[in-house]
Order: sequence, then C-alpha cells, then structure tokens
Amino acid sequence: MRRSLLLSCLIAAGLWSIAPAPSIAAPAPPSDAIVLIAPPTPAPDAPYVTAAGGEATLQDHRGKVVVVNFWATWCAPCVRELPNLDRLAERLPADRYAVLALSTDRGGEAKAAPFLKDLGVANLAADLDPKSKLARTLGLRGLPTTFVIDAEGRVVAKLEGAAEWDSDAFVAWLEAIGADSQ
Repeated sequence: MRRSLLLSCLIAAGLWSIAPAPSIAAPAPPSDAIVLIAPPTPAPDAPYVTAAGGEATLQDHRGKVVVVNFWATWCAPCVRELPNLDRLAERLPADRYAVLALSTDRGGEAKAAPFLKDLGVANLAADLDPKSKLARTLGLRGLPTTFVIDAEGRVVAKLEGAAEWDSDAFVAWLEAIGADSQ
C-alpha cells in the first residue's frame, strides 16, 4: 500500500513516468491483412531448392529484407499475385532485398520455370519447396501466403492471400523495414 501510494505521488508530481518501452517491431503495415509477428521470430533453417538446383535457407539471405511467397500453378490467386511480386523484385535494390517465390508444385522446376516464363515473370527465379518442408515449418495454412523476414533473419510479418506487393504503400513499408534493420 505504502509503495503504491509513493509511486502514485511520484507520477502525479511528474518525477516518475510510465512510458511504453521502445519498440523494435516492424512499422505499421499498409494492409489489415498483414499480421505482424511480435516479437519477431528467427526464420527457420529448413532448406528450399533454388532454381539452380542447390539448397538454400532463409538465413542465407541474412543482411537483406526477404519477401518469401509460397505459390502453386493451380492456385488462381497465386497466379494473379506473381506479376505483382515480379514487379516488386524489379523495384527493390537486390543488394538489400530478396523476393523469393517458392513453388509448392509436385512437378518441381520442370513445371514452375516454364509456368513463370509463360506468365511473363522475369525477375523471380523458379525456387521450390517441393515437399512443403519450409512452408510447414513457417506454419503455412494455405496459398498464397507471404512472409517478410527482416535483415536480421527474423520473421516480422505474414500475409495469407494475395496482395499488390508492387504498390507504393507496400514498397514504402518494406523500405521502412529495411531502414529499421540498418
């Protein structure tokens, strides 16, 4: 009782303040569909298959903000979203950002690469998550789903469903995440 009375007096006198701790979370997203991950969690080290046929992990991109999208050729919203992601990859500087489009198709690169080419996608590689190992590790519930990883290798946001990733609002938001990571 005595302690709370003293604290109340100090607050009233302006000698003590209760202020929220500074936040290191991602800036406010441009869409209500984006779920911020608070606190950010380390990106899993489950591998995915690169278009060149090797293995990589999200941690291999540490130092860059990574937009990682899971898609499939049979997913209509994914197909509509891929050109937006392609334009996003073109807009962002590759030395500070990576846009990954991971196909979950069972046909692998033989199916994904020609599909992207036919769609006119030129800035995204046909990377793969053929057994959805990385997708499951991230908690993927459906397609398309996109995760944003900050430059420190932490998952900071998730969006289930399609979005206009190349819009000025999304680009500004991703640039703010990149600025926060420097």
